[in-house]
Order: sequence, then C-alpha cells, then structure tokens
Amino acid sequence: MRPCVIVEGLVWAWMGDEAPTTEPPRQNDGLDDWTGEKKGCFVNDVQIDLPYDHSYLAENLIDPAHVAISHDRTQGGDVRENAQPYEMIMDHDSISSQGFTGKFRYADKENATWINLKFEAPGIIRQTGNPRGKIQFGAALHCMPLALGRSRLLFRAYFGGLPWLATRIIASRPTWQRNLNSCKILEQDVGLITTQEDHFSRTNHTLKDDFLLLKSSDVFVGAYRNWMDRVGQGMPWFQGLATQSRNVNNHLSGFQLPPSLDPANHRSSGQDVVETRYHRHVMHCPATRKALANVQLLKKVCFICSVAVITATAGLAPTISSSSNILVKRLVSFGLVPAIPVFCIATALLRKLESHFFVSFKRKDQLRREKGV
Repeated sequence: MRPCVIVEGLVWAWMGDEAPTTEPPRQNDGLDDWTGEKKGCFVNDVQIDLPYDHSYLAENLIDPAHVAISHDRTQGGDVRENAQPYEMIMDHDSISSQGFTGKFRYADKENATWINLKFEAPGIIRQTGNPRGKIQFGAALHCMPLALGRSRLLFRAYFGGLPWLATRIIASRPTWQRNLNSCKILEQDVGLITTQEDHFSRTNHTLKDDFLLLKSSDVFVGAYRNWMDRVGQGMPWFQGLATQSRNVNNHLSGFQLPPSLDPANHRSSGQDVVETRYHRHVMHCPATRKALANVQLLKKVCFICSVAVITATAGLAPTISSSSNILVKRLVSFGLVPAIPVFCIATALLRKLESHFFVSFKRKDQLRREKGV
C-alpha cells in the first residue's frame, strides 16, 4: 500500500517503492492541514480538466498580465481598462531544479503593493500578498498532466480582510455556482491556448521562434519556459522556450478522445470531437453534480406540471361555457390558465440553467493543418 498523507486538504500519495524521502509541498500560509481552510479567510476550491498540455496551463497561470484582457468583465477576472504594464522582479538566486520565486506589481500605479509568486516544481504556482490595502490574497494552483495534451488543475484561492458585507455576499453563493464561474474563467483561455499549441505543432517552430516576451508582462512566462529547457530532459515530454521533446505534439496527430469522452454521451449538437464542462468538471465534483441532478429533477417536475395543466385546461374548456358551476370557471380562469406560462417559463429557465453544466468546446482540426491569416 502506498503511503498517503493529507496536507492542507489535499491527499498526497508517495508512488515510490521505498519509504518517502520528501514531504508533500505546503502553502505555509496558515491553511488547516485537514480541511485546507484558513481562519478569517474565504477559500474557494475547484477542479477542472483542460484540453491542452500542462505546461501551457502553468504558463497561463503564471502570467498575471493576461487577466484584464482575457477575462474582461468576468466575475473573478478584471476589466480591460485596467490592463497596464507590470513591474516584475525575478529572484535569480532562487532558480533551481525545484523552481523559482519572484514578485510583481502594477508599474503605473502609485504605491502598488507586491504580490509574491513562487513556482514549485513540477507544476505548482503559489501567490500571496495584499493587492488592495488590508485585503489578504493567496493562491495555490496545482497543474498536473493527465496525458499528452490534457491537464488537470486543482485551483485554490483565498481572501481575507474583506468587509463583512462582501464576505456575507460571497459566502451566500452556492458552491456549485462559484465552481461554474471558475470554470467559465478558465474556459475563456481554452480557444487561444489550443490555437497556440496547434500553431507550434503545424509549423514545427520552437516557442523561442515566435514568442515575443515583454519585460513588462512576460518575465515569469520566459522564466518558466527556460526552466523547462533546463530540466525537461528528465520528463516524459516537455516544451521549453528553445527545446522540446520529439513526442510533445503526438496527441495532435491522429487525435483520439479518452474513453470517458465518447461523443455519443455529449449534449453538443452532434459535433464529432468535443468535450463539455460536464466532463471537465461536473462529473468530478460532488457539489456541482448534485446541483445538476436537482436542476434536472426540477425541470422534469415543471415540464410534467405544464403538460398536466395544459391537458386539464383543454379538457375543461368545452364545459366552461355550459357549466353553471362558478368554482369550475374560477379554477380554470384564475388557477389553470395563469399556471400554464408559469410552468412553461420555469421549464425554459431551468433548461437554460442546465446548459451551463454542459458548455462545449470543439478543437478545430483545420488549425493543425492550415496556416492562419
């Protein structure tokens, strides 16, 4: 049996045959070892699978400059008007096979506070700081490969020092609703990242050939890809800035879906190669999965009620004019007839809500073969 230990709410297993030689990584920011909660802070945990290589996932999460552009006016993101240069400082003495550290802040904002960043091998991005005065922020983002071209993110972010009302409002949102919003944010990057991955597969270029890394936004992206150049030879596959393994793009030729992603099981208008939010997140998350079951049940109840009310109204309609029973007339006029649009609208709204659990993504095959404009 493999040794297992719970650290900050995550279960770690030692896969070696010998006794563990190292401790599981920690955030070291006061998180409870058993639950991962932090006293006085609101903690948001979510898991999602993504259809691109884990190195692109780590690169995306280590890049703060894209947030205002890619997640414009998305709850938990930013607004495009806030996009501006960053001051980014690398701790060059920290660079090793175990990762590196640095810090960043807005370059054009007076008295901007620093956010500390740590990349911990092989794929953990940690951030801590006070971005807005007394508000405490922390993140522990665990990126892991599932296979060539597929990755999983265990996302944890926590906030402290928020006003009481803001804390109550955030905490009042159901867990499944927060999870779907987190999925939306991460899915907003999928189209760009898969297009980028396909571009390098099609052209056989290295990242260094086509990347334009700016000191005001891409310092940590360059540091991460350079780190991959240094240590990638010890990995099953890798893609650094100047070098990459021969098999890194194998998944883009003769692309096959994992067995659990059979298109026959998808609600996505008959597309051939597609995966939905259900497979990326919902099926793995008890809270979101239970919410989906409740929505589907309530939708069925409302649909059955609408059919029953319409049938009853149609059946009673011929007798209304000839009937002298005032109660029957009032039942139809003030009970059944108004109930028809109520149940129909409720069914439509629940169907729309249900669709948020099944957002589709289709990888465009032509991007692997054809040169873009």
